[in-house]
Amino acid sequence: MSALPVAAVVAVVLACVLPASDSPTGPRIAGLQVTAPGPAGDGPGGGLPVRGQAGPIVGGLSASSVGVLVVDGGRHQCSAAVVASQSRRLLATAAHCVWLDGAWRLDGAHFIPGWAGGEEPYGRWAVDTAFLPPAWQQANSPIEDVAADTDFAFVSLLPREGRLPEQVLGAQGIRWTVGEQVEVAALGYPALGSYDGQSLRGCIGSAAVEEFAREPGQPAGRVLAMDCDMTEGASGGPWLAGPDAPDGRGQLVGVVSGGDDTSLVSPLFDEAARTIYDAADSASLTGGAGTQ
Repeated sequence: MSALPVAAVVAVVLACVLPASDSPTGPRIAGLQVTAPGPAGDGPGGGLPVRGQAGPIVGGLSASSVGVLVVDGGRHQCSAAVVASQSRRLLATAAHCVWLDGAWRLDGAHFIPGWAGGEEPYGRWAVDTAFLPPAWQQANSPIEDVAADTDFAFVSLLPREGRLPEQVLGAQGIRWTVGEQVEVAALGYPALGSYDGQSLRGCIGSAAVEEFAREPGQPAGRVLAMDCDMTEGASGGPWLAGPDAPDGRGQLVGVVSGGDDTSLVSPLFDEAARTIYDAADSASLTGGAGTQ
C-alpha cells in the first residue's frame, strides 16, 4: 500500500455554477493559508474575543477538536476542525487547503489538534483522503480566481493507536441551514501580521449572507461574511454557531475561505455541502476512503 494519502473527489451534481476563469467582479478573495511554520510574533493581547478582532480561545472543546492542518509536504498550513460524523474520522477545512492550482496537496498531510506554542498535546493524525466539490477541482485556478462558495472540503483522518479521531478529540456539531444573519465565532490559527500562528484565535460577531459576484452574466454565489482581522493560516478554520460558540463549542455553518485585514468570508453550508459530507462519511465509515 502506498504511504501517500489517496484523494477522492465526489462525482455529484451540485446546485452551483462552475467558477468563472476570470477574477470575480466583486472584491478579490485572498486565501488565508500560510507557508509553514508561521513566523514568530507577539500577537494581540489576552482577553475575550472582541468584535472584528481575533482574541484567544483557550480550553474547552476547541482545545482538542480544532487545530493546524499541515499540507503540501509540510510547506503550508491551514486550520481545521473535527466534525461529528458516523465514521468519527472527519475534519472540515477549506478546499484550497487540499486542492490548489490543479493539484492535490495531501503529500504528508497531517492534523495537529490543540496546537499551542509548539506543543502537540494530542499528537499528529495522518490524513487519509479529502472530499470536495467537483466545481472547485474543475476550476483549476488559484484562490484569487474562484468563487468562495465552493471553498470547503471534508477530510478523512486515519485512526491513531487503534482509536478514531472523534473518540480522542471530540467533535463540533454541523448545521446545514442558517438564516440571512447568524451570530458566529470564526476560529483559526492566523500567522502573519500581529499573529504568530502559535495559538488558536477567534472573532465573534454577526455573519450575513451575501452574494459573491462572478463573471458578468453568471449567477452569483452565496457566502457568509463577517468583520474579522484574522490573517494567513486561518484558512479552513470553523465558523461556529450556537450559544457556546464564543467558548469554542457549537455547530459548524462554514469555514474560513479568505478575506482581507478587516473581513472574512465563508462558503455557506447547505444541501450541496451536505452531499459532500455524506459521501465522505460513508466512504470513511466503510473503510474505503483510502482506496478510492
